[in-house]
Amino acid sequence: MVKRILIIAGILLVGIATYSMLTKLIEDDTNKKMKESLVIKEEQSIAVLREKLHEKYVGVDVKTTSQKDLVIQVVADEVNFYSLKKDMASIVKSVIETSPLKNYKVVFERWELSSINDEAHPLLIKTLANGLKQYEVFENIVIEAQAFIMVNTSIKGLNKDAREVAMEMKEKVNEMFHSKELNSIADIESYEIVILNASGEAIN
Repeated sequence: MVKRILIIAGILLVGIATYSMLTKLIEDDTNKKMKESLVIKEEQSIAVLREKLHEKYVGVDVKTTSQKDLVIQVVADEVNFYSLKKDMASIVKSVIETSPLKNYKVVFERWELSSINDEAHPLLIKTLANGLKQYEVFENIVIEAQAFIMVNTSIKGLNKDAREVAMEMKEKVNEMFHSKELNSIADIESYEIVILNASGEAIN
């Protein structure tokens, strides 16, 4: 009788231990799948936000940190950075408010630009600036690490007239790429030319 009770108790203990182990494995697998799903959703949200910002701005990137910061990196000079930051903040808010990123802290970082006096590109900047000075709206040129040549202008808005002037300026830059003055610069055609209005928005 005692032996039978011990056998039954042993079977019960093995059953309980097996059930606990299976439950834990199922929970672990469920938690792992939930975490993987959350990561995928966060990555999708980042991609959507990046695409939305790229519709209007050039030289913008998005990343997250382990501290739950959503970092918006902006290529801009110090003057334009604050106005761009203010405009981008509303776009970021509207995109993330229903996404897994909604509880992230939004942080804006300014990327340094090569300036008009950048020693790394003096010939290119000088030649393009001289060629564009015929346009009253021309202000300066910036070359940044991601192979963009950004032409800052005083143009207001993004209307048809603004786009026509921007396209003229872009064609002028393309002409100068093939000039004798710039034939010593390797891979010059790999640069993407971006004409920016007074608000830092890409016109072309």
